[in-house]
Amino acid sequence: MTDYAIRRATTVKDLDGARTVVLHTAEADLGYGYQPQWHWDLDRPVETYVDNPRQAMFVAVDLTGTVVSTAAIRIGGPNVPPHPPELGRRYADRQAVAQLLRVATLPEHRRHGLARRLVAACHEFVRADGGFRVIYLHTNTRVPAAEPFWRSLPVVEIRDDRGEESDPRFATVHFELPLDAPVA
Repeated sequence: MTDYAIRRATTVKDLDGARTVVLHTAEADLGYGYQPQWHWDLDRPVETYVDNPRQAMFVAVDLTGTVVSTAAIRIGGPNVPPHPPELGRRYADRQAVAQLLRVATLPEHRRHGLARRLVAACHEFVRADGGFRVIYLHTNTRVPAAEPFWRSLPVVEIRDDRGEESDPRFATVHFELPLDAPVA
């Protein structure tokens, strides 16, 4: 783990590197690549993650300074649709919801604890903000090791939508990560 540094992404190099990692994961693990309706934040990363003090992108960089893993926090819960209306009601106070997303690691850097360290950085960021009541996240269980990773953390399952969505590429489980839970 000492061969990597975790930091908030504030430079163009870090933000571009994060975009590369996220889109590689979307293509390699899920087979669909860039989707503008889902990846809009990666097209406007400075506006989304640097200029807004309640949102942040974190990266893990290797010894060469290359971004190899990411995680981010944005204000608001899941979009409805495509997610069920029940979730829209649960997270109606969008300013009080921190959504944990963009957790992605390049395959050759997996199994080094990077995702866990990045989630811990996001968790601390949300706690320090003081204005959020919950951290929401969802995962596509078709991503290798995604579901076991999330279940290894102190998450609470909110809804399992496997088999519920019309698009066969998705097998979504929704979770909350309590603010007072130890993550690291």
